[in-house]
Amino acid sequence: MDKKTYYINVGTGEVLEDKGALNFEFEISATEEEIDKLQELFEETDNSSQGSYATSWLPWKFYYSNEVNQEYDYYLTEVYRTLHKLGSEQTKRHIESMNILENGV
Repeated sequence: MDKKTYYINVGTGEVLEDKGALNFEFEISATEEEIDKLQELFEETDNSSQGSYATSWLPWKFYYSNEVNQEYDYYLTEVYRTLHKLGSEQTKRHIESMNILENGV
């Protein structure tokens, strides 16, 4: 399959083909299958985010004791790992500078 360039906004979970359509954070090159997988990760992140909202008022020390919060962190990390894998050199450098990928990339 041919790879195309996509522009990603992690905050909104959007995958765009038009660079000028929206403010984007990352540029990647991916096949349709890779984009489908990324969108699934965004959906899982969103689903787990909604589940963790109920515990958002709890003090910080309870954050990681909540299984839903751990699930959200897992999927968000997988989103960034996928973006790093598919990303342009600038995208890769930016994600590396964020120090969010466990055990490297």
